[in-house]
Amino acid sequence: TTTTTTKNDSEERERNAWESPVQFLLTCVGYAVGLGNVWRFPYLCYRNGGGAFLIPYFIMLAFVGFPTLLLELALGQTQQAGFLLSIQRISPKFKGIGITAIFNEVTIGMN
Repeated sequence: TTTTTTKNDSEERERNAWESPVQFLLTCVGYAVGLGNVWRFPYLCYRNGGGAFLIPYFIMLAFVGFPTLLLELALGQTQQAGFLLSIQRISPKFKGIGITAIFNEVTIGMN
């Protein structure tokens, strides 16, 4: 990664930046899709009704998962900060939303 200097609240600090969009994409995919999911997903499809399980899965992916991913990526890009700080900059009242989102990501990452 390369280092960029950003000005944030009247102080300068260095932040790491991705060298290419491909590196960023592969990192996101590596975090989101673990090896456990690759082995577990076909088993869950078989156990929960085969193809019928895929219909609600893809509906939730399209209407909840993908928009949430785009929201977090867009906030991080525009604010040049982590998710919690980005949410706090929008409104300090939203700090609980940011903490909850981070808790959810940590919980999902541990599975």
